[in-house]
Amino acid sequence: MGELLFFASCAASAVAWASLGARRAGDGRRSPIAYALFGGAAAFGLAVLAYEALAAAGVRVEWERLVRGELAVAIALAVAVGLVEEGAKLAGILLVVERGWRTSAVLGASAGVSAGFAALEALTTLHGAASPVALARVALGPAAHALLALPLGLAVAADGGAGRRPWATVAVGLAVSATLHATGDLSLARAPAGQLGYGLALLAAPLWVFVRARLAARSPAPGRRAMAAT
Repeated sequence: MGELLFFASCAASAVAWASLGARRAGDGRRSPIAYALFGGAAAFGLAVLAYEALAAAGVRVEWERLVRGELAVAIALAVAVGLVEEGAKLAGILLVVERGWRTSAVLGASAGVSAGFAALEALTTLHGAASPVALARVALGPAAHALLALPLGLAVAADGGAGRRPWATVAVGLAVSATLHATGDLSLARAPAGQLGYGLALLAAPLWVFVRARLAARSPAPGRRAMAAT
C-alpha cells in the first residue's frame, strides 16, 4: 500500500507541475502536458544510460563519495552529475520544443520535462519510501529541477535568426545549469549550511532573470534616448 501511494504521489506531482508549466506558458496547445512528460521520461532514460556508461568506465557516481570522498573527487563527481542530468534535460527539452516557439512556451515545456524527470528520479532513488521527507521531495523535486533548467529553457528559446538554433547560447545555458546543479549538490554534501547553498543555487537563475527584467524596465527605449538628446 505504501509503494502504491508513493507511485501515485510521484505521478500526481509530475502532472501537477507539468500542468502548471503549461498554464504559465499560456499556450497549452503548443506544449501538451503528456508530450512534455514524455520528454522528461526520455531525458531520464538518457541520464541512466550516461551513468551506466560512467560506471562501465570505472567512474562510480555515488552520493557517499560526494559526502566523504576527497574534495577534488567530490567536485569532479558533482560536475559530472550536473552535466549528465542537465544535459539529459536539455535533450528532453529539444525533443519537445519546436523552433519558433515563444519564450513562455519553451519555459512551460521545460517545466514539464523537469517534472517528468524528477518523478522518475524519485521513483528510482527513494525506493517507494512513503515517509513525510520522501513525499516532500516528491512534491518539490519538479520545481527544483525546473529552476535548475531555467538557463536551458532560456537558451533554447533564444532567437538564432532565420530559424536557426543558437548552439553557442545553448552550450552556455548547459554550462550554467550544470554549474548550478553541481554547486547545489556540493552544498548539500559538504557545506555546514548546505540547505542555504542549495537554495541559493536554485534561486540564482530566477533572481538573475528578475534583476535583468527590472533593469530593462528602467532603461529608456532607444527612441526615447534619441528624443531626449535632441
